[in-house]
Amino acid sequence: MLKMDLLVAGLILLSGCSHKFDASMMDLNFYQWNLWHDQESSLEEEAPSCSWEVLHRGNGKLVRIPALIKDQFPGEKGAGIYWYHCRFTLPEDWKERDIAFRFEGVGPILEVYLNGEPIGSNLANAVDFDLDVTKVIYYTRDNHLALRVIVLDEAQWAYAGISGTVLVKSVPPKSNTVP
Repeated sequence: MLKMDLLVAGLILLSGCSHKFDASMMDLNFYQWNLWHDQESSLEEEAPSCSWEVLHRGNGKLVRIPALIKDQFPGEKGAGIYWYHCRFTLPEDWKERDIAFRFEGVGPILEVYLNGEPIGSNLANAVDFDLDVTKVIYYTRDNHLALRVIVLDEAQWAYAGISGTVLVKSVPPKSNTVP
């Protein structure tokens, strides 16, 4: 009888859930991310000093986003280059769809790399932005998303990193035919 009561209570809780699943979005906040302080890199370099291969293997400390750098490296303060990295695979039914990333609260200076290739940047932490990756994303295997966050001075330290959500959005492709 206790098992049945627990089952009924669980079903009642689930039916009252206000979260709605959206099959056209992947929330990368639920994925494992690695955060690494690249102490040997310079502003001119576009690749991590440890190499893409080492970064993709999980270099750094495991974090869940949102994750500000100051909270992950409490003993540090000031300028630096930090890499956030995660790996994900698109759902199979997203083939032939347009794909974009949605960044909410990342910075202060952000450079975005997908599978080792630079695909965009943003210089303003406070603004959300989308980045179309349709032409460069892998549809049938792992994708490696790397975010290079650059902190230029101590004034940026308090808000540096990922303070919001990172989403992957799919959109059915626009038709090239004229009605």
